[in-house]
Amino acid sequence: MKFLTTIVLLSISSVLFAQKSGFTPDFNTSFSSYASSGDDLPFWMTANQNGVFTMHNNTYQLLQAGLQRGLERDSAKTWGYMYGANWVYGYAGASDFQVNQYWAGLRYKWLVLRAGAKPEPVQYAGLSSTNGNMYWSNNSRPLPGVTLSTNGFIPFFFWKNWFSFKAEYQENILRDDRYVTDSHLHHKSLYLRAQLPKNWRITAGLDHNVFWGGTSPNYGKLPGAQDYFRYILGMAGSSIAPETDILNAEGNTLGMYSLEIRKSYANMSLAFYYNHPFEDKSGLEMANLRDGLWGLHYASANRTAFLTDVVAEYMNTRNQSGSFHLIPDPTPTDPNRRHGRGSDNYFNHGVYTSGYVYENHMMGTPFFVPTINSEGISTGFRSTRMWMQHFGLKGNLCTHFTWKTMLSWSRNFGQYGTPYPSPLNEFSFLAASRYHSSKLPFDVKFGVAGDYGDRFQNRIGAFAGIHYAF
Repeated sequence: MKFLTTIVLLSISSVLFAQKSGFTPDFNTSFSSYASSGDDLPFWMTANQNGVFTMHNNTYQLLQAGLQRGLERDSAKTWGYMYGANWVYGYAGASDFQVNQYWAGLRYKWLVLRAGAKPEPVQYAGLSSTNGNMYWSNNSRPLPGVTLSTNGFIPFFFWKNWFSFKAEYQENILRDDRYVTDSHLHHKSLYLRAQLPKNWRITAGLDHNVFWGGTSPNYGKLPGAQDYFRYILGMAGSSIAPETDILNAEGNTLGMYSLEIRKSYANMSLAFYYNHPFEDKSGLEMANLRDGLWGLHYASANRTAFLTDVVAEYMNTRNQSGSFHLIPDPTPTDPNRRHGRGSDNYFNHGVYTSGYVYENHMMGTPFFVPTINSEGISTGFRSTRMWMQHFGLKGNLCTHFTWKTMLSWSRNFGQYGTPYPSPLNEFSFLAASRYHSSKLPFDVKFGVAGDYGDRFQNRIGAFAGIHYAF
């Protein structure tokens, strides 16, 4: 609470300073109403919405209000600052209020220090099923923490005309109700970018995440700061760690390789992107090469066209480095020999049983849906082996109307150890439009969404809302 109070006071003082210096923040407020034919709202109404939907009901009312001031990206000033907050009130047979976002940051030249809970920037016109990242999709509420990063991509010394890099180092505190209480999530990333002739651009990077510390009902208090460097360097656990961590890496390590290839033309641009997940050494060595997310984004240079953006994606998580993990396979010369490095069981973990979730929402691809027990706590993911196809399109119907469509097919197989008797197929869709006019001080949005298949209840829903920015 003290941290939140500090952020709010800093935001207020920043607003006053901004008004004096000529930089004003953006304020916005919105109200939306949702209804469904089923017991809950359809998938694409609630997925990738920063975790604002916290209750289950066939009707939902959302009131949001926020403010934001971003960094001056091209400012010549040595120092800069940013802040933001978003408050959410929801009603679905019961009331829920949350401070969904709150952050403040300070820039010195190209280095940025930020504290609070801030969502990831929206990528690929908001049409990607995962925001282009299997691990950070804006599906959950933003995590509270401290981040030290570069201010976007930074030119690299004497190669600055064609080579740049982006880095981030982050520590998050997981204060929600979960199986291992008071645990932390460490995240760091490094991305390299090459600008090549004829408008080709290649970006490659590595994301690394580690759950560490906290108190487990099975293992008691887990090693904390004293084993910090073991956690972040992927080392084996110390003598005070659980046995599984002593035999492997300490904490719950997971991450991905990332690649984007972009080509710009006079009238459009094309971007191919790829995420390769890993949970251990076998994934790092790409023994699970068939798993990952593949995506293609088309963007028209004419932003008033009927069709401005198209995204096509395919995700596969069925391989997981094979179906066996360290199965005893003794030989006369090696009685302790074991076979297999598979059954990675993505986003689940034996110690951090709640899995890769925050506030019971998957932090990565929303197609991984956590199981919630009777105490309202996630126990991980029942299905981690699946494939998914997704298409997103958007554009302009006329001067004042924009449109957006998302279509997704998935097939879920359960886990290697506990497969479904037969695969669960699911089709989910969204069709939405927004009306905006300079003659009105607000935008109006409306749309329909639905689910049909074996995984969710068959249902169709509709929504409408207004958004006011000033």
